[in-house]
Amino acid sequence: MKNNTFQDLHKKIHKKFQGQDKFYGTTTIGARGQVVIPAKARDELKLKPGDQLVVMGKFGKVLGLMKTEEMSAFVKTIMRNLAGTGMEKEFKSHFEKTFGEIINSKK
Repeated sequence: MKNNTFQDLHKKIHKKFQGQDKFYGTTTIGARGQVVIPAKARDELKLKPGDQLVVMGKFGKVLGLMKTEEMSAFVKTIMRNLAGTGMEKEFKSHFEKTFGEIINSKK
């Protein structure tokens, strides 16, 4: 039962964000591990030199970047959607363990 609730919740949250998914092109990793973010992505996402980004991976194949200042709002959105599911504590603990410093630094 708990797994079905999680799957339904995941679909609900994913549906909200999916409409905003974009493909910006490709990039190459340089010898020092540096990556150039395509100009269109930088413009649309208002990324500028000096911005701090959270680097996340999923499924061992997907790499995602998010401005640290957006992380707290992102987690709050997820937590709002978890309200009443009985999974709030479990996910809050997971988020704090994984992203605690970032979540708590930006209110």
